[in-house]
Amino acid sequence: MDEMKLVLAIVQARDADLLLDGLVSAGFGATRINSFGGFLRRGNAVVLVLVDRERVQWVLRIIRQRCRTRTELWWPLVGEPHLSTSAIEVEVGGAVVFVLPIERVERLRGAAARVEVNRR
Repeated sequence: MDEMKLVLAIVQARDADLLLDGLVSAGFGATRINSFGGFLRRGNAVVLVLVDRERVQWVLRIIRQRCRTRTELWWPLVGEPHLSTSAIEVEVGGAVVFVLPIERVERLRGAAARVEVNRR
């Protein structure tokens, strides 16, 4: 097996479906894990893609195309004294991407656990 990499992309939830469509259309398998938080306290998604080293740039290109940045208005929560009470323009979208080396991959399919019943 070629040297494998795990591409881990943290994207806005509203971009995740478009990203997954692009990855699957290009022949990549991907896993989405929904998350929440960050500065804006909004939904995010962590998208995991396992690829061989030669195809990492292809995955990164799809992420760049599908997860664009944009400007939105954000209103600070009441009670945050260090922030203004009026709307603030913030840049959102894009992705934070980690490319991690994978030492070992095991695919577990159809493995049935053997259960022993202790009868008295």
